[in-house]
Amino acid sequence: MIENILILNMTRMGDLVQSTSSIAGLRKQYPNARITLMVTSSFEEFSKKIPCINKRVVFDIKQFVDRVDKKQMLWVDVYKYLECILNKLKEINYDLLINLSHSKLSAFMISYLNVKNMRGFGCDANGDRITLDPWMQYFGIEPFNRQLNPFNLVEIFTRSAGVAPEENPIRLLNKCDDVEFVSKFFEINSIKSEELLIGVQAGSSLEGRRWPPESFAKIVDELVESLGAKIVLLGVDSEKKLSDKIISLAKHKNGITDLTGKTNVDQLTAIVSRCSYLITNDTGTMHVAAAVGTTIIGLFFAHAHPYETAPYSPGHLIFQARIPCAPCSYSVECDNVICTHKVYPEYLLAMIRSHFTEGSWRAINTIAELSEVNIHETYIGKDKRLRLRPLIKNYLTLNDIFREIYSEHWMRFLGVVKVQESIHCNIEDLLLVDYDCSNIFDLSGQIEVKSCALNDIEKIASRGICLADKMTSLCSGVMSTQITRIKSLSGEIELLDKSINQVGLIHPEVKPITDMFAKRKENFKGNDPIKLSQETRKCYQMLQEEAKGLDGQLASVCKELKGAKANTFYAAVSSMSVEVPGR
Repeated sequence: MIENILILNMTRMGDLVQSTSSIAGLRKQYPNARITLMVTSSFEEFSKKIPCINKRVVFDIKQFVDRVDKKQMLWVDVYKYLECILNKLKEINYDLLINLSHSKLSAFMISYLNVKNMRGFGCDANGDRITLDPWMQYFGIEPFNRQLNPFNLVEIFTRSAGVAPEENPIRLLNKCDDVEFVSKFFEINSIKSEELLIGVQAGSSLEGRRWPPESFAKIVDELVESLGAKIVLLGVDSEKKLSDKIISLAKHKNGITDLTGKTNVDQLTAIVSRCSYLITNDTGTMHVAAAVGTTIIGLFFAHAHPYETAPYSPGHLIFQARIPCAPCSYSVECDNVICTHKVYPEYLLAMIRSHFTEGSWRAINTIAELSEVNIHETYIGKDKRLRLRPLIKNYLTLNDIFREIYSEHWMRFLGVVKVQESIHCNIEDLLLVDYDCSNIFDLSGQIEVKSCALNDIEKIASRGICLADKMTSLCSGVMSTQITRIKSLSGEIELLDKSINQVGLIHPEVKPITDMFAKRKENFKGNDPIKLSQETRKCYQMLQEEAKGLDGQLASVCKELKGAKANTFYAAVSSMSVEVPGR
């Protein structure tokens, strides 16, 4: 019976908002449980807006860095603080612990608390980080396979907590004080209740992710001129210089109110909920807007990737550069962030004007032929998952095919649906609607190469199963004469694992399953050779099934797309009116 639940989320504001779906799902699943949320001191106030929480624990490590008396930090003080806060938590005897932070510190804290029913990132007896939950294992490999990831972070968080995201949207609490602040804001700035208010969040945690201030200034002017909008600039105090620059560049300064650094969490939420639109980089404010129902125009540059962190609700618009290097790898520091210059203010204006008039997003003729820009609308698909609908129909790529296939693949292999069950998702229909698939015949050669790579993985995995079985047999009755053979088999298994890794490196489209194989083996527990051999066999068997399943899906989708395009071609030829001379 689950009576006490502890959730650790000690990252960023956006991650806290994105975890509200998990918390709501846990409350629904365990209605009588007492849920405790641990956050850092930076987000203590914001955590009060998260529903379904009974108690909040604040982890204040900053107190040792930001001491007023400038006293030198002593590690013994930090240790005593950690010991004190963890011992208080340990007294409660939590039945379930969910760690949504991915730091080594949080893993250590989990190890100290020693809660048996634990999900998320943990720590073994040697201090090494372990991840036993399949969805958190996937989260561990996703940053290295970003182009092929189909899942929003909200969904990964929620499924790792053991609940269904489609039944629990992200949500925040509102307070009466918010209404009073908005009323005073409107009065002071002479804004009428019926006037169009548009929020602008020009800053972001990473400077490279920001749209240029010149572009923000231009879209602000155009919105004031064409729609008579009132603009409110939002952000934290450290972003004040950025807001000042936007105002200095803007022609219609009287139409702008600068609230940068002037709002607390409640006030920010209140203002965002009153805005008709929020134009923003990938920020925590964006996720706040999604939680309160404000329509978002999201700008995703550099490391920001909409498939990971798009606002988790339908009806929002996403801009992203469609260039080979986008999104950046997390390990990359770009000296020339050209992606921020691929999205022009004119694109945003055309889309917002259309949406303001018609109430829905659609492709605009003047920007429908862009080849270096993705424009997506968020929507909830038939599979009840958040999806991105392209509003510009670009040519189909290999990544587009594999991303959609992986969407179904991981739902089966990460524990949502049994592997034997079939999911009728009509992948080819989605691709035909969202992309220009006329190049499918040109992609056939590349698809065949990837199919061969999957066959190679399947064969290597089959060999691995045989070796694991031999290892189990030898370990069951270990004699001194068998030690040499066991060492030899271990060497063969290491070589097989290297071969699997090499296939993934050569063929990035299949790398997610080779990385997942390595992640599963990385999280083995204990030193029992028989048990380890059996677990190794399971890993090879899972990899074999995954490679076979992916290959089957790839062949099926390719066949259907070819058939659909061939039928379209023959239908077009048949409908042609041909005049023959003399008749």
